[in-house]
Amino acid sequence: MENGKNAIISAWSKDGIEKFAKFLVENGYNIYSTSGTLKYLKEKGIDCLDASNLAKIPEMFNGRLKTLSSYLLGGILALDRNDPDLSRYNMVPIDLVMVSLYDFIDSMKSKNKEYEEMIELIDIGGVTLLRAAAKNYTRVIVVPGNDYMEFVMDRMKNGELSLEDRKYLASETFHLTSYYDYAISSYFGESTNYFNLAGKSFIKLRYGENPHQKARTYNLFKPFFSVVKEGKELSYNNILDAWTAWELVNRLDSNSCVVIKHNYPCGAATGDNSLEMAFMSDEVSAYGGILACNRPLKKDDWHILKDRYIEVVIAPDYENELLNAMEKKKNLRVLRGHYDYYNVPDVKIAGNIILEQEWNVKKELNFKIETGNPPAKILNDLIFGWELVKTLKSNAVAIVKDLHLKSSGAGQPNRVDSVRIALEKAKSLGRIDDDSLLISDGFFPFVDNLELIHEFGIKNVAAPLGSIRDNEILKYASDKGLNFISVGERAFKH
Repeated sequence: MENGKNAIISAWSKDGIEKFAKFLVENGYNIYSTSGTLKYLKEKGIDCLDASNLAKIPEMFNGRLKTLSSYLLGGILALDRNDPDLSRYNMVPIDLVMVSLYDFIDSMKSKNKEYEEMIELIDIGGVTLLRAAAKNYTRVIVVPGNDYMEFVMDRMKNGELSLEDRKYLASETFHLTSYYDYAISSYFGESTNYFNLAGKSFIKLRYGENPHQKARTYNLFKPFFSVVKEGKELSYNNILDAWTAWELVNRLDSNSCVVIKHNYPCGAATGDNSLEMAFMSDEVSAYGGILACNRPLKKDDWHILKDRYIEVVIAPDYENELLNAMEKKKNLRVLRGHYDYYNVPDVKIAGNIILEQEWNVKKELNFKIETGNPPAKILNDLIFGWELVKTLKSNAVAIVKDLHLKSSGAGQPNRVDSVRIALEKAKSLGRIDDDSLLISDGFFPFVDNLELIHEFGIKNVAAPLGSIRDNEILKYASDKGLNFISVGERAFKH
């Protein structure tokens, strides 16, 4: 057995390990490494030994089995360097374990490998080494990847770390292996018995919804955006609104834009003038909002954006000339949206209960004309507007026309108040005519909703059925000449 302390380095990523290995040697450590790492370090002129000498078995099965040996693991798990079992079984005590795991997570993000290749990227030995070292952190220093090597080099004195630092590294290790296992279990598919969720630190936040609330962000594999222009720091509320905007706009047809304020769609439009029309839905509420477009933004869009105050814009891409122009808005955050975001669960937390459900994605909408004869274009407005009410908080009502959000009412505990809010706002803006369509996310429990709709002059109504008073509702619609379209699903959002 070599004199001094003993370290195992087994690294998939070689970033920084040469510097780290030299540091350990300078601090009195003997280095043991597995095949690829051993070869790399020796090429760099670093004296190191083959970890198979500790395991007392050769690598086998094309590298599938390297470090899973009671001889090697015993050297990590022994509570005391002088434990008699170490000498009895000729085990070498290990004082530091550094492992960077196979890049299963990055490969899962990029989707550039076949199933058989992904299976081979499931790290078994590396996770076992890390967990064993973390369990025995009072004696063994565990380094869970390349990101922690600088921390160890900064804190180590005479080859040792404080107990507090060791415990921190052990905690990080168990969080890392949990994240790694979550990635693997997600790749294999959902479980009916277990729920796991794990993420990696993403963007640092100053605070949460309010300044007195601390907050953090975690990335579940691949975030739905990347930052193109930073501006002011993104806030907790910015990210929530940006997600709502990006998810909604990608349920609309191509060439659509939406504006979100306080997680509420206050503007939306589809078509050639969708950018300007989205702001025109509600210019007052759009001030300080979040803009999302499902088409690339171009230099010609600058004349619409330059005099409007928005906090965040998210789109699939940007022309360089527009990015240069947007530099004039020093606080504006510019994000590039990514599309692969439904591969994580739709969850809410109620106390200590996790609720998970399928995403309410866009699908073919089933509807039926129950009364009257609505104009043909109303049906396109229904498909457009239905995606909007799915995003509004229940009870939700939207008034649309020509693929443009004209008014809305939402978040009220009774439906008639949401109807009234939407109607009064539309009327004040002169946006009610024979082609306007009012859409409700749920059924009308009483005829008073239709009485109000008729009073304000709306002639086209769409809503699910399901009330015990459906016959009464439909009779009133027929008697008053309303075109009533029943929708085959509801769109509650709590």
